[in-house]
Amino acid sequence: MHTRIVLIEHENGTGPQRFGRWLQDAGAQTEVIRPYKGEKVPEPETFLKGGDGLIVLGGAASACEDAQNPWFRATKKLLVASAEGYFPSLNICLGGQMLAVATGGGIRKRPHPQYGVYTITPLAPCEDDPVWSCLAPSTPVILYHGDEIILPQGATHLASGSDSPNQLFRIGRCAWGTQFHPESTGNQLATWFASNQDASVGSAEIVRAVKAHENEIETAMRPVAEAFVRYCREFREALV
Repeated sequence: MHTRIVLIEHENGTGPQRFGRWLQDAGAQTEVIRPYKGEKVPEPETFLKGGDGLIVLGGAASACEDAQNPWFRATKKLLVASAEGYFPSLNICLGGQMLAVATGGGIRKRPHPQYGVYTITPLAPCEDDPVWSCLAPSTPVILYHGDEIILPQGATHLASGSDSPNQLFRIGRCAWGTQFHPESTGNQLATWFASNQDASVGSAEIVRAVKAHENEIETAMRPVAEAFVRYCREFREALV
């Protein structure tokens, strides 16, 4: 039986990119849900009856803009269920911010956005984490965000970096949130800059820097995709 991973994409151009391919290479069947095109966000019961894992991707919206994005409430309902231990989820940038908001934390506007390659450092709890223990002591990642995460009470802080320290966290045993983008590439950032009126005037240089680090980032993030698939498989088998 294949491991199924549902990915929620919030807008055009924010798909799973190479992270989706890494999931498939690790043996997962992936299904991308695009609610901005009218596709329905699954109910938590879908996962309890055989769904294996959830990934909530990034996007330009604020995690609190439920009125402007009607599917946000349903997505946060899924994240609460994951945080309560019903199924695993991995939530990226906006997804991580939504996880924080849904579980009693929050977000705040940064004085200035962060774009480009930064370094994160795993903290002591990361050593025993079933998905992220593969992180090296100093790991390059891609940041592209104007809001940042305020951790909920009881969250396990797994990695820090830059002046936006809440880069990676876990709620409960199986709901993870990142501020960074493990899926992104220089080409994807180039499309985001092209549609971002607030983008840095140095966007071309940022894109070049990201492309120069893509192999390093793949070396760091492909094992995370593999570990998430493995964890989802083991999680399901433990329920049988």
